[in-house]
Amino acid sequence: MADYERTVEVAAPADRAFACLADPANMPKYVAMMTAADSRGGETVHVAAEVQGRHEEGDAQVHADRAGRRLEWGGAGEGGYRGWLEVVETGDGSAVTVHIHAEHDSGDDDAVINQAFDETMRRMKELVEEVG
Repeated sequence: MADYERTVEVAAPADRAFACLADPANMPKYVAMMTAADSRGGETVHVAAEVQGRHEEGDAQVHADRAGRRLEWGGAGEGGYRGWLEVVETGDGSAVTVHIHAEHDSGDDDAVINQAFDETMRRMKELVEEVG
């Protein structure tokens, strides 16, 4: 099992950044490997992804605390994948911190997760600054 955390500064107000990132329709635009995210009502989001050459999909529970600008998620599938995202105001915009927890068996998985995480943070910044 491993935990990963990254923070990126974005040139957008925190409320606008959070609204952009919390919208399930935007998730495939910034989450590396994710190809679809469809709200199923309540806190259920059906997601699909291409992961190391295989197609995966399932339902995730996604809780958005708009007042706290915090998004939490977890999937019911293998891998114990869960995490959170938090947006805070900074002097010049906002900072987005993302924390993920994944259970995996090999160093190869660790490298893939780190690469995808870096790509996600880059895409997140681009999307928020484009929209925000």
